[in-house]
Amino acid sequence: MLGKLSLRNAKRQAKDYVIYFMTIVMAVALLFSFNSIAASSDIAELSSSMKSFSKAIMGINLVVVFVMVWLIHYTMKFMLEKRSKEFGTYQILGIEKKDIANIFIAENLLIGMIAFVVGSVVGTFMYQIFTSIIMNLFAQPYQISIAFSWEAVKTTALCFFGIFALVLFKVRRKIKKTKVHDLLYAEKQNENNHIQNAKGNVILFMISVILLLGGLWVLNLDYSNPVQMTGKNTTITIVLWIVGIYMFYLSISSFIVKRYLENRTRKYKKNNLFLYRNLTSKINTMSATLGTIAVLFAFIMVGGNVALLMNGMMNNEIEMGYPFEIMVSSVDGDFSKYKEYIQKNAKVLDMYEYRLYNIPKTNLEKGLDGTTFQDRYDMGYENVLGLTDYNHLRKMLGYDIISLEENEAIIQCMKTAEKPFEDYIQKNNKIEIAEKQMTVKDVQGDHFAQISFNGYVYCIVVPDSLLEEIAALDFEVEEYYPDDYKLVATTQETTTEEFYQGLSDYILYDEVENTAEIDGKEQTYKINIPLGNVMTKGNRTSQVKSFYTMISFLAFYVALIFVMATATILAIQQLSDSEKYKYRYELLKKLGMDESEMNQTILKQILFYFALPMLIPILLSIPAVFIVAQIFTVAVTIEEIWRNMALVIGIFIFVYGIYFVATNIQFDRNINGSR
Repeated sequence: MLGKLSLRNAKRQAKDYVIYFMTIVMAVALLFSFNSIAASSDIAELSSSMKSFSKAIMGINLVVVFVMVWLIHYTMKFMLEKRSKEFGTYQILGIEKKDIANIFIAENLLIGMIAFVVGSVVGTFMYQIFTSIIMNLFAQPYQISIAFSWEAVKTTALCFFGIFALVLFKVRRKIKKTKVHDLLYAEKQNENNHIQNAKGNVILFMISVILLLGGLWVLNLDYSNPVQMTGKNTTITIVLWIVGIYMFYLSISSFIVKRYLENRTRKYKKNNLFLYRNLTSKINTMSATLGTIAVLFAFIMVGGNVALLMNGMMNNEIEMGYPFEIMVSSVDGDFSKYKEYIQKNAKVLDMYEYRLYNIPKTNLEKGLDGTTFQDRYDMGYENVLGLTDYNHLRKMLGYDIISLEENEAIIQCMKTAEKPFEDYIQKNNKIEIAEKQMTVKDVQGDHFAQISFNGYVYCIVVPDSLLEEIAALDFEVEEYYPDDYKLVATTQETTTEEFYQGLSDYILYDEVENTAEIDGKEQTYKINIPLGNVMTKGNRTSQVKSFYTMISFLAFYVALIFVMATATILAIQQLSDSEKYKYRYELLKKLGMDESEMNQTILKQILFYFALPMLIPILLSIPAVFIVAQIFTVAVTIEEIWRNMALVIGIFIFVYGIYFVATNIQFDRNINGSR
């Protein structure tokens, strides 16, 4: 009999928890698809860096499991509260507590098993889509086919049913310990309002604002000077924000009351009194939950933007720092072994040797003052390139040829430094090189390998006639062995990681003794100094794509789980309360409110309720992202930062909005069903 009762109850409750069921299905699907990726040998073989992808997924699964435990426990608590009178009646009728607990467990296990089966099927298709995207990123052929990983099934089942077992065990204990009176009146119990008087709430609200703004100020201390950044201030900011956010949502209801309800004109306008009282009452009883959701949203907003910034910086770094497929530098200029290996293992289009000269500072670095490069550019010299070499390199890259007069020079710099240099030379276009006055003719921001290869940030291009005098300068660079001699090559095909490893084997090393004080004693040790450097676009691209895949997919994975879980809780809160609101809306109808006004009131109530947890995260994330972005603006433009921010907020609102629309429709149906 209890089995039939459990099945009947599960069917009856299904319509009230469609949103919860769909969230669990999607969570299982994501968990299954990512576990399938972790177990895929095809993905692991794409790059040496991708071998750590599976380990990263397993680590992220711990976060996902934590969120799912929170979601399932919170939802089951609501189920229990909604059906508390039913379970209390069962006890009065003589059904034992353990049997009631078994009914509830059987119902939820049935829902869980169905969600697991459906989620696994959906996850199989999602795995194929994700794999196709990853393969396309690495330009590898891939055909979508039906594939099933038993390793992924085992891992997903272990995580999912482990969560259910943990939560159901806790709920079972709660049912067995709960008295009949508590069951009959459980739905009337709410979260406590931690600050009882309105004045205390207003003070708490003001303190929360101070803490949130103070967190931004402390965060800026860390990122305004990236060279001296320790991360300590970032940790302080996180603590200030968590405390500030919780304080904000503990006190916001009193602020709303003070701001709106004390104004008699606003208070009695249309249905404001009804709406504000409903909202403030709900916020009072859900302040801790709203605070938790807002904290998660803040991490999603900031974390998602930082992930995109990192990806953007690394992708831009390839364009800026690796315009040539192969780049080799050497101390002595002997490239014979390198060239032999390149000719044998790559289809070369063009190969060229040249020299980069070092000169004392010309004060051009002052053009970087006030920019993100100011605290990074601390070299005691500047780099010079001859015009003939420069034009040959430009020709290899498909750029136009440049001409110079005998007393002219140009600045070749990173794209992100082009505008500051252009502004600088409008007032300061005279420099001295090898005791000769030169006029800076122009600034070129084409991608030219200026992340430490053809100079760091910029180099100066001069006529060939000046190179002999520059070479004769008595000027030494304070480095072990400056790699002044360069070899670059363009190829028909992208080089591989194996090619890079083989070319790197030709780098020679010099053993140097170094003395340092260790544990209070002066000790001498030996270090190996490389006499050259090898960089290939193919190897770096493989690394960046691996990093991009890991960061973007894992960030998407965690963010989507967070958004779905929190939106589900908000939806269930509103839908569970729809029964309580039926009587109130019936009264409004009797007082003369028509159908359209009632629907507008429902829409406003749910909109405000869903928008409130987004308020602080969005307001905090925008300035926070710009503060953190200071360490990325070496290779990322302001336009890219705004575009990334719009993308993250847009995706967030889209997913969140689906839950809002679904909740509004179901809430309206629940209310209309009683009219």
